[in-house]
This record gives sequence, C-alpha cells and structure tokens, in this order.
Amino acid sequence: MARIPNAVLEEIHTTNSFKVPDGSVVNSEPPLRESFCYALYSTILRQKPKTVVEVGMAYGTSTLSILTALKETGGTGRLISLDPVQSTDFRGIGIYAVKRSGLDHLHQLIEEPDYLALPALLRASTPVDFVYIDGWHTFDYALLDWFYADRLIQPGGIVAFNDCNYKAVHKVIKFLLSHRHYEEMDVGLKPVYESRLIGGSIVKRISGRNGADRYFKKLDKWEPGYNFFHYF
Repeated sequence: MARIPNAVLEEIHTTNSFKVPDGSVVNSEPPLRESFCYALYSTILRQKPKTVVEVGMAYGTSTLSILTALKETGGTGRLISLDPVQSTDFRGIGIYAVKRSGLDHLHQLIEEPDYLALPALLRASTPVDFVYIDGWHTFDYALLDWFYADRLIQPGGIVAFNDCNYKAVHKVIKFLLSHRHYEEMDVGLKPVYESRLIGGSIVKRISGRNGADRYFKKLDKWEPGYNFFHYF
C-alpha cells in the first residue's frame, strides 16, 4: 500500500500523549489509524471534491489527510471542519497541526456544535461534495450529521463514517441504506472486527459491525413518502 504524506504521519502517534503549542501534553484516545488516513487521502485524490466537510477535528489527522490530498489535486478545494471543543478540550492541537503543515489557507474551522453549524451551511447553500463524519457517536447526533450531509451533497457526492463498529453509527448506516439510495464504495480497507470482550469479535462479525471506515456514494435525490418506514 502506498504511503500517506509525512505531514500526516507525524500526527499519528503510538502513544496516547499529544503535545500542544505551549509544550504541555493532552492525554486521550489515539488519533485516526494510518490505514484510515490513507483511505481518506486516496479517496480525496481520486474524487477531487471542491468542498469537504468533516464533523469532528480533534488532533487533526483526518484534517491533514484531507488537506494534503486537496493540495495535490490543485489546491483549489477547501475543507470546513466542525469542532466545538477544538480550543477547549483539544486545546487547539488540530489547528496547530494544520498551521504547521502550511495548509491552513485551504482550511476553515467552525467551532460550533453540528446542530448549529450544519443547518447554517445548508441555509447558505454551501456546495459540498464530500462529508466525513467523526463527531459525537450517539444515534441522535450521528443521524443528524448524516441527515444534513445528505442535504448538502448532490448525487455523486460521498458520505464517510468513522467508528462504524459503534452500535449507534452502525444503526445510522443501516438507516441510510434502507431509507435513501446510496451505494457503498470499496476504498481498500479490510473489515475490522476487533473487540476487547471475549466473543465480541464474533458478535461484531455476525452483526456486520465492521470497525473500518465506510464510504457511501449518493445515487440520486430520491426521498420516501411522508409516512414511509422500513425496519433497519
């Protein structure tokens, strides 16, 4: 597999400690794994979107993957990141990574919750080609993120999900496939069914809760009737 750029790799650490601009350390879960970063980077290279939205920025690994690809496709695209806690919980580490990479001219951060920022983008008729969802992972928030992503993109646009093994995110994907016309894309990621629980990986495999990032292309503008329901 080809390598992702060094600017992205530098942000992917094997420990759970991350230095912020003042030299102090933030401890949390590790950032996006390398294979997911490469899938994101290579998909942007192939699809050449003009405007990308990511829900959740955190340490900036997905951000740099997207920005690096946008630069390599001509540098005319832009990325809008939504992260209401970038300056607080993450203490600006993602923004710091972007500035250090020299790609901040392609980037806009909106530090507002998704339920405010996404409707504002829609209200402004912002043309969006690609949405990467890695925000709050409860069903209501993840469904809201997808709902507005579906409104923002046109047929041919792409919605991708991180942490697809979460039950809530998995449920949103089932809703997407049963209530709209989307086609899953092969971006070269092998299925992931890891679990810390005994027998957990078997349960995930049976239920289809693949932990790899999953990508979906919107096929058309079809919407169901006002009283439509399908089990999902």
